[in-house]
Amino acid sequence: MSRNKSRSSQSSGTSPADSATRPDGESSVAEQAPSRKKAVRRQPADGPRETVESIAIAFVLAFLFKTFQAEAYVIPTGSMAPTLYGRHKDCTCEGCGFRFAVGASSEVDAESGVLHDRIDYVYCTNCGRENNAYDAPVFNGDRILVNKQISQYKRFDVVVFKNPEEGHVNYIKRLVGLPGETLRVRKGDIWARSEAFPDWTIQRKQDPYVQKDIQLTVYDDQYPARPLIELGWPERWAGVSEDASDGSVGGWAEQNSAWSADTDARTYQCDSSTDLQWLRYRHFLPSPSVWPHPESSNPSIPPAEASLIADFCSFNAYRSGIPGRTYWVGDLTINFTADVSTADANSRMVVELVEGPQTFQCEIDLTSGEATLSVIDSASRSEESRRPMASGDSGVIAGDSYEVTFANVDDRLCLWVDNRLIEFDATTEYISSDVPEPGNRDLCPVGIAVSGAKVEISDLFLQRDIYYRNDIVISDIGDDGTVTLSYANGTQQEEVRHAGSLESVLKSPETWRRVYAQETAEQLAKYGKYGEYELADDEYLMFGDNSSMSKDSRLFDYQARPINGVFSHRYAVREQDLIGKALVIFWPHGVPFLNDGKGFALKNHVGDRRANPQDYPSIRVPFYPNLARMKKIR
Repeated sequence: MSRNKSRSSQSSGTSPADSATRPDGESSVAEQAPSRKKAVRRQPADGPRETVESIAIAFVLAFLFKTFQAEAYVIPTGSMAPTLYGRHKDCTCEGCGFRFAVGASSEVDAESGVLHDRIDYVYCTNCGRENNAYDAPVFNGDRILVNKQISQYKRFDVVVFKNPEEGHVNYIKRLVGLPGETLRVRKGDIWARSEAFPDWTIQRKQDPYVQKDIQLTVYDDQYPARPLIELGWPERWAGVSEDASDGSVGGWAEQNSAWSADTDARTYQCDSSTDLQWLRYRHFLPSPSVWPHPESSNPSIPPAEASLIADFCSFNAYRSGIPGRTYWVGDLTINFTADVSTADANSRMVVELVEGPQTFQCEIDLTSGEATLSVIDSASRSEESRRPMASGDSGVIAGDSYEVTFANVDDRLCLWVDNRLIEFDATTEYISSDVPEPGNRDLCPVGIAVSGAKVEISDLFLQRDIYYRNDIVISDIGDDGTVTLSYANGTQQEEVRHAGSLESVLKSPETWRRVYAQETAEQLAKYGKYGEYELADDEYLMFGDNSSMSKDSRLFDYQARPINGVFSHRYAVREQDLIGKALVIFWPHGVPFLNDGKGFALKNHVGDRRANPQDYPSIRVPFYPNLARMKKIR
């Protein structure tokens, strides 16, 4: 299973404008000199003239291509992380070895590029450890190619457009709202209605591979927090049995079961001839404070407590940033490799994802390969509550190894085997509440069970969906033309307090649900009409993938639009402002080598001496292409 180990993805509030800029001196077309064949005799006078003509034609073609077909852009900030990286640092966690990227656009002035600060401490999304990244190499953002010949834009396209406030500045975001719709954000998802579809409907990524490509890391089992585990911190994955006692996690208690673990190889084996034997994930994410000081002579750690999975994102998690983990995310994707050695006539493997009151199961018959999707009640887990949804041929049978991905995202179940999307005989979409209702089971939300077979599980990798936050700006325009701006939560200070109150109760799903419901009801009562985005027939809505640190449609203001003769909705992007659709990342950044992987300074930053620019290379050599991130943009 191929995975990009430099995963990441910033907390609520406004941020500097996120714009897509053209690289200095970038040419859209690079001509290569043709290979020489045997020369054909020409008059000597033809040589210089032909050269001049060729150069002129090349310039004209390059200009036409750039103007009408495609153009290259550089991503300056992290508003679209992890899909697109702006200026960033690549870090390797000292606690677990996981590689992740951290946004570093805040270090430099957006206009001049002058260094005024340096990010020092960053936080790993995989194990929570604080890492010193002061001297970590910094890189410019992804260079992308944009197709400017688009006849029709589709929802969830990644689009470059002109800033409605400043026409000379280009932004890049994901298109989430289409002309004529009214949209709102609920439970981290996009909901829309229109004249044609008057009921509020969740908006899914129609191409499941787009959904699969933009998931964020929750936990990669190849990179456990070994120093903490040696001090007694529990493993995230363990063999368990159903148990409602006080010592259980999400209704499951660890015990000696048919599952055995090779903690060095990170594999889990089950040889079961009895009922289903469960291997389950418990969300024991340490906070930075749990990690003992590296120089401690007698290190100790507090008891571990499981929490809800939240929208924490390493790309934003640096000391001067806001590394919050606030909103519960129930849309999960589990990836793993299953090596099925033997299976009897009644053998099966069950993969399970919990989301609040509903639990979704994919049961695979290991003799026929038939996969059956069903949903049961999370609280009771009774067979009486089971509702079959669909069946299909997974191809997973004894005698081979398979890469399996099971996803519950945007109220839709998807199953991939060896990166092939499995077709089912009925819809795998369902309708759920737009109100988040986490329960105790969400502390232990993922499980794999085996019965009547010998199976080895490895490469366990848990991901979550993008969580769109509902941060909005209220723009009241008085009769005298005065514009008044405020945030939906009253003030930034109140907003941070709101986020903090939710973060503090992530270990208690019932309390989190109650606090969320209470605070949301108060906000909707006071600011409800501003939480919906109504679009005219030529308007679009744009959100950044890095929702907690993206200045996008939610946070656009209205100050300059009337002055410039623009009277669209405050949050809208007009059709005439659309430039093109992002196609590929053709140059992420060069990866330096030698000198412990840091290369050698070719050029240092210029800036505030307090940031020590003379010791901070902006260009390092030698380097090789970062092939892993050269890819199609989904």
